[in-house]
Amino acid sequence: MKIIFFTFYYPPDLCAGSFRSVSLARELSKKLNNGDELHIITTHPNRYASHKVKAKDLEIDGKIVIHRIAAPEHKSGMLSQVRTFSVYFLSARKLSKKLNPDFLIGTTSRLMTGILTGYSAYRLNCKYFLDVRDIFSETISDLFSRKNKILGAASKFIFSFLEKKLFNGAAGVNVVSEGFPEYFSKEGINVSNWTFFPNGVDKEFQNLQLTKQNKTKITRTILYVGNIGSGQALESILPDVAKKLGDSYRFLVVGDGGMRAALSKDIKDKDIHNIEILPPVKRSELIGYYQEADILFLHLNDIPAFRRVLPSKIFEYAAFGKPIIAGISGYSAKFMRDNVPHAIVFDPGNVNQCVVSIRKGQSLRIDNNQIDIFIKEYAREKIMKEMASHILTTL
Repeated sequence: MKIIFFTFYYPPDLCAGSFRSVSLARELSKKLNNGDELHIITTHPNRYASHKVKAKDLEIDGKIVIHRIAAPEHKSGMLSQVRTFSVYFLSARKLSKKLNPDFLIGTTSRLMTGILTGYSAYRLNCKYFLDVRDIFSETISDLFSRKNKILGAASKFIFSFLEKKLFNGAAGVNVVSEGFPEYFSKEGINVSNWTFFPNGVDKEFQNLQLTKQNKTKITRTILYVGNIGSGQALESILPDVAKKLGDSYRFLVVGDGGMRAALSKDIKDKDIHNIEILPPVKRSELIGYYQEADILFLHLNDIPAFRRVLPSKIFEYAAFGKPIIAGISGYSAKFMRDNVPHAIVFDPGNVNQCVVSIRKGQSLRIDNNQIDIFIKEYAREKIMKEMASHILTTL
């Protein structure tokens, strides 16, 4: 049996998609028989321009064969991303035809890798499975509608049509958030056999020595780790919050993305000195930042699509036993309230609520036993092991 797994991001790229993909690939490979093959078709690392890592075009890891396509660099803009993905799409399609697989898997957030999977399966006359990490039709239409309502409506119509064709034709569909099926069901998609295998806590963040809060510190560090894009809208919240909190608090942002320049500009224009932005770092180095932080920060833009998501960062943050201040709503807010007691949720974009939440965060009680229970429940390896078994049953 020969399986192809399409994933735009794969280690050494640093992002939620790559961490999920490699974990699933490893669990799938453990369940394959001798002589079976699992081919990963991905790109050379390109997630962040500020984090360039070299990787081989072809790499063999046991039963896993990794094929990396040299896609053009992008600056997170719409046109540059279209150009980058077009190169990946054409090269991946050509390679999949040459490999002639029996089954296809695609993990997708922006839908395009899903379309690549579905189209390739149609041309190869084989089944396919999709791992859906975002609702692209709603996200893109929400963002476009802010600029032009006609453009927003047109994009919603086009991408909803593609989603319906793609998902209804799949042998199986998994979603990373239980907030997704209701939306897709209303769009006329059959979700009755869909599964929910979320993101989880990776091995690197398990069995760590949890550091205690130092309540005598003069300046407290609030850490944000991850993408700096329109979806996070950090530029709409951090500068004003930092100014209100003053020098007794320091924001440390570790990451990169399309809105980093806008955030930096706003920091400079408002003459703010208690926000520092650092480029992405390897996870081994990132753990040190987590352990030094006093509070962990999370924020999503206030648009309808983000009320259904479940950010992977929640699982990473929860494992460190630090107070979490999260500007989120909808399903992710409910999940955090139900599962992460050392967190305070505020309305996205609400500066005053955020300031009050951060000040309250210092007195949050940290229960290490509850953190251990959460890690065991949402250990990435456990989740991916179950998901890999499910995918193979669809064959």
